Parts: sequence; structure tokens; C-alpha cells
Amino acid sequence: MNTSESGRPAESGRPVAWPPGRARGVRTLLTDPALPVAVLGTTAIATALYAPMLTWAITGGLAGYSLSGSV
Repeated sequence: MNTSESGRPAESGRPVAWPPGRARGVRTLLTDPALPVAVLGTTAIATALYAPMLTWAITGGLAGYSLSGSV
């Protein structure tokens, strides 16, 4: 198989043109996993910090629901 200087396959032997710089930059930002990993990491840390408070809030809500006679 014939490849261009960039390492991408070239069907006719001619170098394959890369997309313009701006389009390649946008595509890289949309497909780069750094942003989702950063968001998930931040969410995991925030959830871990608030876990005791969330646990008691859920437990208290369920206790109040069951004691109110709604069950």
C-alpha cells in the first residue's frame, strides 16, 4: 500500500491533504478525551466530598416519607 509523507494512505500515490488548520483543531477538541475525563474526575471528587451529607439527606427523606403515613 502506498502512503503519503504524513503516514496516511494515498490511493493514487499523491500525498493526502490534511484539512485546514482550524478544522483540524476543532476536530481535535471534539474528539480529545481530556475534557470528558476532567469533568468526570471533578464530578467524582465533588460527589465523594458530599457523600455523607447526601446519604443523610436521602435517609432523612425516606424516613420522613415513611413516618408521614404515605407508605
